[in-house]
Amino acid sequence: MYRNQRFPSARGYGAEVTFKQWGKIEARGNTLMLPATAALLAERMIGLVAPLTNAAGAMMYRLTRDMRWSYLEYALLERFARWMHRVNRTESKPDFFLLEVYNPADVPIRMQLNMAISGGMMSKQTQLTKLPLPFRTSVVFPPGYSRHEFGYQQFSMITECGLPFDIAIIPDGETASRVVFLTADFIVHRKTESVRSSSTPKIKCVVWDLDNTMWDGILLENEAVSLRPKVLDLLRFFYERGILLSIASKNDEASAWRRLEELGIADYFLYPQINWLPKSENVRIIAEQLNIGLDTFAFIDDNPFELEEVSRALKGVDCVNVADIDRLFLDPRYQGTNSEEAKKRSQFYKEEFVRKKSAARFGSDYLGFLAACEIKLSIDAYAADDLDRVSELVQRTNQLNFSGRKYARDEILPILADDEVRKYVLRCSDNFGSYGAVGFAIVRFVEQEIRIEDFMLSCRVQGRFIEQAFFNYLVVSESGQRPQSLWVNFKPTGRNIPAQQVLESLHFETCSPEKGLRVDLNVHSLDCTFISVGSLSTSESGSGRVEASH
Repeated sequence: MYRNQRFPSARGYGAEVTFKQWGKIEARGNTLMLPATAALLAERMIGLVAPLTNAAGAMMYRLTRDMRWSYLEYALLERFARWMHRVNRTESKPDFFLLEVYNPADVPIRMQLNMAISGGMMSKQTQLTKLPLPFRTSVVFPPGYSRHEFGYQQFSMITECGLPFDIAIIPDGETASRVVFLTADFIVHRKTESVRSSSTPKIKCVVWDLDNTMWDGILLENEAVSLRPKVLDLLRFFYERGILLSIASKNDEASAWRRLEELGIADYFLYPQINWLPKSENVRIIAEQLNIGLDTFAFIDDNPFELEEVSRALKGVDCVNVADIDRLFLDPRYQGTNSEEAKKRSQFYKEEFVRKKSAARFGSDYLGFLAACEIKLSIDAYAADDLDRVSELVQRTNQLNFSGRKYARDEILPILADDEVRKYVLRCSDNFGSYGAVGFAIVRFVEQEIRIEDFMLSCRVQGRFIEQAFFNYLVVSESGQRPQSLWVNFKPTGRNIPAQQVLESLHFETCSPEKGLRVDLNVHSLDCTFISVGSLSTSESGSGRVEASH
């Protein structure tokens, strides 16, 4: 185990541990909740005193030959941990145990997290039958950064019983593994942070300056500029969690891009704006190209003037001084997601850039371009493997969120388990590549009407007529007998105007006195001939999955 300074954390380093066969890490636990600054100060003081304690213990061992002196530091720390745990019996309790790790391998690593009463500390009078059962859980560390929370209720029987307890992290299997631990602590949520995270949109795109921000120095003065510390780690962190990256820099475009390529990071950035325009204007251009709201943008720079200029011109953008980027690893707004879709998000946008270039060759014949794309829409019943992506869609969708409602993960779970409603996941692809899972819908079939209670569609497929193709699929393939009408739970939010425009173009009309919009299927058709629609289902013979096209 050693301190790896290349990995930022609250302590300023990562604890890199190489587990050999039968290896584990273990510590005496305590739940005394201190402010972060006080806890870190206590750790530093212990680190300074430890060498002196070890030296004194070694000297006393040579004089007395009493083996207990040889582990003086360990004994004192163990007693200190037990004292802190006893002190906390009447104080605040943690909300969860947090593990933040970086897995440098290309494959996932599975480990066990154990909490149990310390065997050596139980008195002879302790009855084993009255002891709380150990808390054991398996956790998988995917390649790269990952964050894992374990709620207090899972292990409270152990931490509140009054006996000393141990925390251990043990690799599954006998193969050697290497993990960098950034956090392994009991944590209390700060109320101010939870309020902010629930009311403020998550960051979807981070825009970087270059000189003295991305790299040290000014490129026009030194062509061999090098990346600032922790920048590469942060770029990888954002990229793997689906947060888009771009550039707004006053610089020579050719020279800057060449240096980005030499540093091996050019592929991270979408729609970079390297010119001499005001940086607020460049951030605005990037937002238009990506088609996401400015309130989901962050801008990183070293110059207070530039940060103030962007902050004043673009009110929703989170402006961050590069000296403060360490905090972004833990900031709730900058966490992105861990889904497979997130890791592909940047590639989706690159494919969209190619689509736009191809569309330009068709001029005003937009429908001709869409037909040439050979769009394929797969509409499947929700499956458990879809949970991460569906959670993203119901939390992050704005422009094509028809009801305007957003669900927290724990709110959507009961709906997903409800057999009374049908849940659909939409996936899309074309000649240029896959869009991935782009939509989620909750639908009821009531007598002669189809009722869409919720429908979220990614802006990646905005303007592709995916809504119409989905509605037509429900009418033709899912309803059994042809329905008379289709109702959509539409509520205007100010941000879902594109959804309203789609419905109006398909002749949906306001219901009275009922809310929402309805289309009369006896009068209007929803046919969409240039999109190939299919669904995947398990064949009755059990031989696999078959496609039924419409």
